[in-house]
Amino acid sequence: MEKYIDPTSDLGFKLLFGREKISEPVLVDLLNALLCGREGFEEIKTVSYLNNERSSEWKDGKSIRYDIMCETSSGHRFIVEMQKASQPKFIDRATFYMARGIAEQGYRGKKEEELEWDYSLKPVIGVFLCNFHVPALDRKPIVRAATLDEDTFKPIGVKTRYIFVQLPFFDKEEKECKNLDDKWIYNIKNMGIRQEVAFRNNSEIFKRLAEVANVATLTPEQRYHYEADVKNARDTINQIRGAYQEGEAKGRAEGKAEGEADAKKTIARKMLKEGMGISMITSFTGLSESEIGSL
Repeated sequence: MEKYIDPTSDLGFKLLFGREKISEPVLVDLLNALLCGREGFEEIKTVSYLNNERSSEWKDGKSIRYDIMCETSSGHRFIVEMQKASQPKFIDRATFYMARGIAEQGYRGKKEEELEWDYSLKPVIGVFLCNFHVPALDRKPIVRAATLDEDTFKPIGVKTRYIFVQLPFFDKEEKECKNLDDKWIYNIKNMGIRQEVAFRNNSEIFKRLAEVANVATLTPEQRYHYEADVKNARDTINQIRGAYQEGEAKGRAEGKAEGEADAKKTIARKMLKEGMGISMITSFTGLSESEIGSL
């Protein structure tokens, strides 16, 4: 039986950081750790959770649902996302999320005496925790991005900022984590695997994290959905891993090129069976949409 929630699972991340009146202290500390000392940001004291679902602004358009959207006492808005699997055009997707967070602040149905709007915007910061390498980014744990002057590299305002945390490139052991951001990333990456919350013996915030992450404190409904989410994710990973092994065996028996092609098709079939989208299967296997359609 698991004792602690796995933050890298979809529902686990939301249970840890997105529960109103329960998760605020750990979310505030995580955001402060990632922004500590950055220009234009003061220490976050409190956050209030905003509706994380955004309907389309046009007929038949795509609606989106953030993992977490919150606003700080200083007026900054944060979009916080956990992404466990690589997907094509991830940077474009992140930009779309950020753009929606900005665009929805514009004039919309105000009273006649309030028609004048001076484009005063609340800053929107996207925090994207990725359990994979984002191909467009350098191979390092944290990538911070903003709108810059290309010649001087000075920021042009602070209305939009991106923070990408790439978990695979964080390789520090517990004893090597000195900074608060290191400690947070270490726990997010490892606590679900090792079933232990590090640093809680001498840190109030990580004691709090251990309390929030304790599976035993979930309601029966929350626990049921969380365990189902984790099981489905692990089943999918095992099926993909099994498909790779099956493909490797075929490759040894039938020749490398033919075996690799069969392996990709086997993986694609299993991913289709799990209901995964064509674009994700294409990105994962390298097969074309027509090749996947033929399966």
